[in-house]
Amino acid sequence: MKAFHSGREAKEFLVSQIVEEAQRENIPLSEVERKMLYFTESGWTLPDIVKVNEDFNREYDQDEYEHKIAKLVARADKRIRNGVRDDYDKWWAAIRFLQREDHYILVMIGLASIRPRGDQLRLFATGLAIAIVILMANLLRC
Repeated sequence: MKAFHSGREAKEFLVSQIVEEAQRENIPLSEVERKMLYFTESGWTLPDIVKVNEDFNREYDQDEYEHKIAKLVARADKRIRNGVRDDYDKWWAAIRFLQREDHYILVMIGLASIRPRGDQLRLFATGLAIAIVILMANLLRC
């Protein structure tokens, strides 16, 4: 699925999903917390991000913030995974698009330890294939 033409589109989609999840769970996000989801040192970001970053560093605990957002990401991922397939594909298309650059939001996504649908099955299949190849190589030596 090629749903995004720019990092800005992908990031705006992910931010909207995280903010929506916060609203669903009645978890308050301040303006600074919302704006920090756009932070990056490369690529598109908000015009006032330098000031936002200064305010954030002065007023917030980075570890607490990252943990809070990671929980929202994990819950949003679960909600979207159980919903419409196209929405879930769009969610992962946005994540993959942003992985081309360095974005702060990817730190929280990484902390959430989410994996795309079918990823664990592919890992299992790959591991099984490697085990079979090793077993076959050992059998052929005998």
